[in-house]
Amino acid sequence: MGKVVLLSGAPGTGKSTLRKSLGPAIAGLRHFDYGELLRSQKAEQGSVITYEQLREQSASVISAQDVADMDAKVIAKISELRKSSDVIIDSHALTREEYGLRAIPFSSHHLSMLQLDALLVLRCDPEVLLMRIEADRSGRREMSVELAREVQSLQESLCLNYSIACACPFYVIDTTTKAAGEVKLTALPILLKLGLDVKRSSIEPSTETN
Repeated sequence: MGKVVLLSGAPGTGKSTLRKSLGPAIAGLRHFDYGELLRSQKAEQGSVITYEQLREQSASVISAQDVADMDAKVIAKISELRKSSDVIIDSHALTREEYGLRAIPFSSHHLSMLQLDALLVLRCDPEVLLMRIEADRSGRREMSVELAREVQSLQESLCLNYSIACACPFYVIDTTTKAAGEVKLTALPILLKLGLDVKRSSIEPSTETN
């Protein structure tokens, strides 16, 4: 039976980069970007939404019902996939909206069905986070340092509640001073201890010489 890990954190902390880098490092890993799944669902319904629109107009283009419907589909899919693969879900329930913030978390019923094995949350000092967002805005709304700090605090609190509900461990990796490769090398030993099928070659020092 595979393990299921929720990867979360505020925009700009490096979730997508980490998720993609873990694919080759974990045998048979299945990983998903929740935002992309929502976009695909809306496309099937006849509404084409870019990722930039999803970030910039979240509440206008994605309803709470859209999220609830996708939660049910994701859980059904993961229940099947975990029979033979480890699964990582890249998602954050908290979004920045024109009026402030919105959170559409998993329901207690969906959490009980999802049966998470762990939560892995990325964080970053607010000042550095804003620099990263400015360098690659891609539809992300402007934030102050105070708001960036609040968003991260709320997101981490939400994930802590998930871990309590699922009785599973909750890990936070600070990516402030870490390059993408360093974040991966920090995450892999954690995932290995959790029981994911991490390839030893991905975490052992290279013995190659020039």
